[in-house]
Amino acid sequence: MNYITFGRFTLPADLLAAFAAIFIGALIYRAREKKSIDDWFWNSFFIYIAIYKLSYAVFNFKMFLDTPLSLLYFNGGTAGQILAFLGIAIYLYWLSRAKGSTITPEEYIPAYFIFFLLYWTGLFAFSQDFLAAAIQAVLMIGFILFYLKNIKLTMEYAILFLMLEALILSLFSDLLAVENLLIFALGVYLIIFQRLNKEEIQH
Repeated sequence: MNYITFGRFTLPADLLAAFAAIFIGALIYRAREKKSIDDWFWNSFFIYIAIYKLSYAVFNFKMFLDTPLSLLYFNGGTAGQILAFLGIAIYLYWLSRAKGSTITPEEYIPAYFIFFLLYWTGLFAFSQDFLAAAIQAVLMIGFILFYLKNIKLTMEYAILFLMLEALILSLFSDLLAVENLLIFALGVYLIIFQRLNKEEIQH
């Protein structure tokens, strides 16, 4: 894991990339929709952080009891990541199915791509892998222009962007790393969920 130092503070590069992605992503959404993004976007992020961090206490209960402040420095590891992504998937499913909800699965996919394309671009940049960051930025900008032009993000387009991202990660990162696999799994889940929801409405 790479770390970035700001004066006396040292922070993980992935955390900085995630925070940058969520705020920039919200601004991009506002630029197109002329309104703030719904709470589910922020809630999903905080659900991930909460489960990922708090799962440390579950999987390392004795150590947590001995040193409660260790929760600030450690996380739930691979199992915590899996639970965190599962938590997001369940939350988004529940939200769109809740009675009276105005949220539809079609809103999830664009936000997913905007966030994670920004995230990977930032992560490569913070890790000083500037060639990877530049190539990733091309894909990110391409998707953002696609989004801002109000082109419909069909399942075929979504799969295409996923495949292009997989290609970049296979060249410059570890495509089979647990975090990357979970991110792709979430994307596939959202694409399938959107497709099934459309079929349900049509019938």
